[in-house]
Amino acid sequence: MALPTITSLAPTSGTTAGGNPVVITGTNFNTPTVTAVDFGGNAATFTVNSDTRITATAPAHAAGAVTVTVTNADGSATSSYTYTTGLTLAPGSGTSAGGTTVDIFGTNLQNTSAVKFGTTPATSFTQVSPTEVQAVAPAGTGVKAVTVTTPGGTSAPVNYFYVSPPFKSSLSVTSGPTAGGTPTTITGTNLANASSVTFGGVAGTITANTAGSITVTTPAGTAGNASVVVTGPGGSTNGLTFTYVGTPTVAGVTPTTGSTNGGDTVTITGSGFTETTGVTFGGTPAAFGVLDDGTLAAQTPAHAAGTVDVTVTTTGGSATATAAYTYQAPPGG
Repeated sequence: MALPTITSLAPTSGTTAGGNPVVITGTNFNTPTVTAVDFGGNAATFTVNSDTRITATAPAHAAGAVTVTVTNADGSATSSYTYTTGLTLAPGSGTSAGGTTVDIFGTNLQNTSAVKFGTTPATSFTQVSPTEVQAVAPAGTGVKAVTVTTPGGTSAPVNYFYVSPPFKSSLSVTSGPTAGGTPTTITGTNLANASSVTFGGVAGTITANTAGSITVTTPAGTAGNASVVVTGPGGSTNGLTFTYVGTPTVAGVTPTTGSTNGGDTVTITGSGFTETTGVTFGGTPAAFGVLDDGTLAAQTPAHAAGTVDVTVTTTGGSATATAAYTYQAPPGG
């Protein structure tokens, strides 16, 4: 059985009007797939983003603490959420440069005349409904109190957090196969709560995330360099490159025969050799050098007499020339 689990909700509270997004993190959301999410017994609309993430829309509910229940075919998991009569922001943070679109949820928001972040007016705002106003945050730093003004007065403030853009300093693994699936760790600053890491515009899978590092598994890509972009509450940043390497091919081995004592120089031709990490003769590692993307020079290791396979391994995969080299005992041996 694969019971779902819930490790966190973000945010953990929202307005009684509902309508705000809530990110639920945990496990076993796809094994089997979650079939229901409810807040205090009220069904929520939701999307299963991955086996560890669900985005749900909080339904309307009376003020107070409620139980959030996530259910799949094997059972349920619960967490807590609090409904309040104040405003709710989604997202509750954004880049210090401004420009973040913030959905403000609450009640009696019709005929909104002003939205402020601290003392600074929103760059713009749009009346969506009596329970929602969409505002564009101005530039700012630190924590600012957001208020909404209508003919009925000005709301109680709710905090909005300005975040600096992420900064990336290095990738632990800089190349991998075009099939994807390569784990790599990005180090830097302001990386907490990153929402995505893309490789050439395609999202990877984040498996661990702290303020100083993100571990992500690469998606499939095409051979060549791909820009790595991290997006978080503070904005997006690029500047690092991951190289996708195609699967190598081996076209030929010259010469095809040598001594069982090893030490013979062999030229291997093919393609995709630039990121070569190993060459073997009959499973025995050989010393090698990359001459160009289509040519390797290898020194045969010692091996028993007979015909063996020659295998070239790169960060893009492996290619084998079957029965491509024959070991022959020296005269009198």
